[in-house]
Amino acid sequence: MAFKKKRSDRIPSHPGEVLKNLWLDELGYSQSGFAEELVSMSPKKVAKTTMRTKLNELINGRRSMSAEFAVLISKVLKTSPKMWMSLQTNRDIWEVEEKVNAA
Repeated sequence: MAFKKKRSDRIPSHPGEVLKNLWLDELGYSQSGFAEELVSMSPKKVAKTTMRTKLNELINGRRSMSAEFAVLISKVLKTSPKMWMSLQTNRDIWEVEEKVNAA
């Protein structure tokens, strides 16, 4: 007999929401200041304005968490990139299940 876990009706938090509310706000980072930190960790030459735009899009739910961004954020915050990617994966799966179940 297989047990099926009941699916939550609540949409999982977007990684950008978690980043802003649980990390940046708590640590007193501005988006601009955090973007500077990300630029300093990036192996590529990325303009601060480009990083700030990407960060803002992530925080506002208009961009998904990428593996590269997860690694950069993890380096700055000393967290695990897998944690950030897991937040995105949970969100993605929930959204697809919503579409499949609605069909």
